Amino acid sequence: MRIAIIAVVALLVLGGGGYFGWLQFTAPTGDDGGVDNIPAMGSVEGQPVYVELGALTAPFVRNGKFAHYVLLIVNLEVGDQDDIDKVRAFMPRLRDAFVVDLHNLATIRNPDQGLINMRRVKSMLKKTTLEVLGPNVVHDVLVQLAQ
Repeated sequence: MRIAIIAVVALLVLGGGGYFGWLQFTAPTGDDGGVDNIPAMGSVEGQPVYVELGALTAPFVRNGKFAHYVLLIVNLEVGDQDDIDKVRAFMPRLRDAFVVDLHNLATIRNPDQGLINMRRVKSMLKKTTLEVLGPNVVHDVLVQLAQ
C-alpha cells in the first residue's frame, strides 16, 4: 500500500512539472528579446534620461569563500535620444563587460564589515562604461542592490 501511495505522489509531481514546463515553452511572451525593448525612462527636455540595463548577478564572497550571488539592478543616466541609441547598440557588449568585471572582482565586500563595497562596484561599472561607450555618453551609473 505504501508503494502505491508513493507511486501516485511521484506521478502527480512529474505530471505537474511536465505541465508547467509545457506551459513555459508554449505560452506566447510578446517579447522578442531584442534591445529595442529595453525601456528608457524620462524624456523631458534638459532632464537626464535613464536606460535600464537590467539585473546583473555578482558573486558575494565571505571569508575567502563563495557565499551566494547578489542581484544588482543597473540604470545608466544619459543625456538625450542619441545617447540612448548608442547605449542600446552596445548593450550586449556592455552587459558582457559588466558581468565579466563583477565576476573577476575578487571581493565586492568591505572585508572589515562583510558588506558589499558599493562605491567600488559603482566606480568599476563607470570605468567599464567609459571603456565600452567612450566619453560623454553615460553621465552616471545608478546601482540598486536587490538581494
